[in-house]
Amino acid sequence: MGEELENTTRPLRGDELAFTALDVVEQQGRLNKINAAFDTMSRIADATVRSAAMEAIAISQFKAGDQRGALHTTQLIPHEINRNGVLTHIAFTQARSGHVKGAIETIDRIKTPLRRDAVLFGVVLIRAESHDVPGALAAANTMGSESARRRAYKEIAHREMARI
Repeated sequence: MGEELENTTRPLRGDELAFTALDVVEQQGRLNKINAAFDTMSRIADATVRSAAMEAIAISQFKAGDQRGALHTTQLIPHEINRNGVLTHIAFTQARSGHVKGAIETIDRIKTPLRRDAVLFGVVLIRAESHDVPGALAAANTMGSESARRRAYKEIAHREMARI
């Protein structure tokens, strides 16, 4: 029994501490305590976890209505996967609210062509589900890959045919 208690009271290892700090950052973001979240994030030593914390902060800023701040924070994120996570979140939110042009402009900040086309495809699906064919086509037309555009056009047509 004493051995069990000893295992539950041991100090947190570095990775456990980092992920606990990430949880704190996410909670602070949900509470719109952005300055506190930045402060907590700055104390995370692990670069990968710190990048994830910055992603959480940027998404919280966006959800709080601070798109400019969110985009600025996104530019500071060291890991591309986390930057793309924020940009995808913003673009999908814009697409759901009918702001296709804004979604496309946000997606243009994604550097990797395949990732950019994948996120554009998500916008195509969002707009096609809302029966916004012009919006879906606008997103599809900006795709860099011919095969991605063809796939998007087929998906738009399929969803419209299912509607009839």
